[in-house]
Amino acid sequence: MHGLVEGHLDSLLRLVGDMNDIGHAILYSNRRIPSTEFNHASRVNVTESETDKVIADVVRHYTSMKVNPCFEVSPATQPQTFASSLLRRNFKLALEEDVMVYRGKGKRFKVSPDVKVVATDGSLVDVWIDVFMKGFAVPVVLRDAFLDMLGKASQHEGTKSYLGYFQGKPAGVCALLSFNNVGGIFNVGTTPEHRRKGIATALLHKTIGDSLSSGNNPLYLFTRKGSDAERLYSNLGFQVAYTRRLYELQLQKNSKRKSEKRSITFSKPV
Repeated sequence: MHGLVEGHLDSLLRLVGDMNDIGHAILYSNRRIPSTEFNHASRVNVTESETDKVIADVVRHYTSMKVNPCFEVSPATQPQTFASSLLRRNFKLALEEDVMVYRGKGKRFKVSPDVKVVATDGSLVDVWIDVFMKGFAVPVVLRDAFLDMLGKASQHEGTKSYLGYFQGKPAGVCALLSFNNVGGIFNVGTTPEHRRKGIATALLHKTIGDSLSSGNNPLYLFTRKGSDAERLYSNLGFQVAYTRRLYELQLQKNSKRKSEKRSITFSKPV
């Protein structure tokens, strides 16, 4: 399962940023969005004796970009002691996520008649972005960068984005990305004033149905470990496949503004 998810993420991150294979790790970068989710090293596979070198290479790469160096650690990371090596070098655990895979029908939910879900088209891009930014508290200064990212992702025919409406007002978003019959659900979120009204549930019902209709198997998503969102996903038929962690090294000269940008995450509770 880990390999399928990693391959899917490679396809996604190639669309919206840069990917650099340095032999013993994959480096994901997006200079316009200095967030750990778009700027981190993954697939580390080295021996114990090579640990210092890979850490130094990654620190050098992201420091040159003026973003905090970050590593993803998963069950496939080698050596298994790699996380301990990062902690000894002042890296801190920045994000802990469960990768959940859809295993079948979950509990039955009644969708409120006040909620409507539509697949977006070009005329709704600005609306989608505005709801996304409000739902995830994204700084306004990054709006153009996310518009550009959405535009790049939308060029792939396997990309679908959805808007959830509550009593006719845009209130929630999510996206489905399909590559090689693997589906990933991303950016499930609702605006603060519309949470706990069944919008995320309706969005997920629509997205799951579309993914299954397109032949995706597996279908996965990320969520913060132990979050309310994780409980919702579990009730909808998702099960935890494995946990991934992002370890970040705080650069001493980061400004407050950069720190705010870096704090953006896309797996927060819906």
